[in-house]
Amino acid sequence: MTTTPLARPPRRTAHSLSGLDEGAALPARYTLEGSENATLHLRGEDGAARRCTDLMSAYASVNFGHRNPELEPVLAGGSDLAALFYPPQAELLADWLCRRLGLGADGRVLFQVGGSFAVSSALALARRARPGRVLAIRGAFHGLGVDAQAVTTVHRAHALQDTGFADRIADQVTHLEPGTVPEDWDDVSCVLYETVQGANGYVPLDVAWLAELQRAARRAGALTVADEIQGGYYRHGHLSPAVAAGLDPDILLFGKSLTNGLFPLSAVVYRSGLESAATSEVHLAHTFQTATLGFAAGWEVARYLDRSPVESWCRRVGAALEGAARRWSEAGLATAVRLTGPTLSFEPVGPSAAEVVQGAFRRDVLVFAGGDDGRRIRIAPPLTIPETQLATALDAVTAALAEDRPTRPLGDHHGS
Repeated sequence: MTTTPLARPPRRTAHSLSGLDEGAALPARYTLEGSENATLHLRGEDGAARRCTDLMSAYASVNFGHRNPELEPVLAGGSDLAALFYPPQAELLADWLCRRLGLGADGRVLFQVGGSFAVSSALALARRARPGRVLAIRGAFHGLGVDAQAVTTVHRAHALQDTGFADRIADQVTHLEPGTVPEDWDDVSCVLYETVQGANGYVPLDVAWLAELQRAARRAGALTVADEIQGGYYRHGHLSPAVAAGLDPDILLFGKSLTNGLFPLSAVVYRSGLESAATSEVHLAHTFQTATLGFAAGWEVARYLDRSPVESWCRRVGAALEGAARRWSEAGLATAVRLTGPTLSFEPVGPSAAEVVQGAFRRDVLVFAGGDDGRRIRIAPPLTIPETQLATALDAVTAALAEDRPTRPLGDHHGS
């Protein structure tokens, strides 16, 4: 994949952008001037250019590579905005999702802009169908809206939007410890979960427990909601980790790589019966009027997945990460390792996660921290990353992990 970096704008002389963002994880501010696949073209405040390998996939928003030339041209069609009407790609994308998820003609898709809106809409659908409390799993991150914060336990304290309003509705939410199955379901509306908890450090929940939780919910008439906004679209090897695990959630949520980062579109997917609980007076459920580019991008991603060997890419990237994890564990550099398809997380031994993030960035590789206490490193490369570039980037992470401390021999990574 190749694209021409954007023309360089005049150098900034004033710091007008807010500093209340995640860029503070790095020692200095950089501007993104261009990209292709897993490579970022950055420029520092001193005017110096840098090339960096993105092992974050922009928080799972570009699973199929930055500025993918097979996807980006769709934006050239422009955006035509008209209230009350979807563009044709919206129905095509909705049909594709329902077919791929095994819902067929019984499936319905409510599109939203951004993941927090999708979570809000899912909770609203569930509570209209069955009023009551929401059971959320401890260790989850579901967004920055008030209701999404109320069902979130990871990183909420770091959110600017944590105004305290979510505490006013705390009695509407119960946070379950993983492995727990409630006995009393009388006032429960739904169970909300991430099959793999992303912000918590790529922690996969036990599938047998989720299945038991789903059976208990069904017996009680409560619903289940799988939030796969970050974890879906092959971030962990499947379009839907929940469906691939044999679970049957009543509502599924997608976003991020739904459009491969071209537009913040999200999708709430459910069975048609849930609409009967929403009266005919409901007509403010959509924010699609501002998402016309998102539908075009989402449909192009769907077509791209149909013609691409995405499962093979997942296996290739997963094998490389598994080899790296084994070497780091054997050398005493990493512990508490979790591999979920083409995604890896672990706790570094010695340096803090923040130090590893900065050490990797000094070596032109972008990784990110996670977990409730910020002690885990998360690695999630674009599935389209070239094999040699991934190997070189993982070598840089090795150097960051081993910085200023002796280790046992790492061996030849090319033989893994």
